[in-house]
Amino acid sequence: VAKGYAVEQVALKLTETGVSGYVLNVGGNVRTVGSKPDGKDWSVGIENPKGGDYIAYLNVSDMSVVTSGSYQRFYVVKGNSYHHIIDPVTLMPAENFWSVSVLCKDSGLADALSTALFTMDYEQGLEIIESTAGAEAMWFTKDGEKLYSSGFKNYCVEE
Repeated sequence: VAKGYAVEQVALKLTETGVSGYVLNVGGNVRTVGSKPDGKDWSVGIENPKGGDYIAYLNVSDMSVVTSGSYQRFYVVKGNSYHHIIDPVTLMPAENFWSVSVLCKDSGLADALSTALFTMDYEQGLEIIESTAGAEAMWFTKDGEKLYSSGFKNYCVEE
């Protein structure tokens, strides 16, 4: 959550000083401000946790896209992989998804939501995201299925 907050603070400071039309990309936290010089939205890809092509491409402006996942920060002990997002019930790494991506205006909120949703089952997470104004999410399951909140696909340009 601290990284998302920091990204948002940098975006606010840059905007205060008159900088417009840029993308901040800080390891899974992407914050767009304004549009590209040609006036079009920024294109953001969501990485495939299994490797290969991206699992989604989004067109966004003045939005954050934050992904939490189990596939980049992990270690292996005796053949078992352990990542950094802990399930508050089991106190072990959460195992429901490969990744959860959240789209909303505030990078700090998107960071908090993506981590929280990663630790919940889809139904619980969907209830939270649908009750959070201006936020959308995509879950990528261990079976390779993509699950969406009601408005996420509105930002997708390629599937």
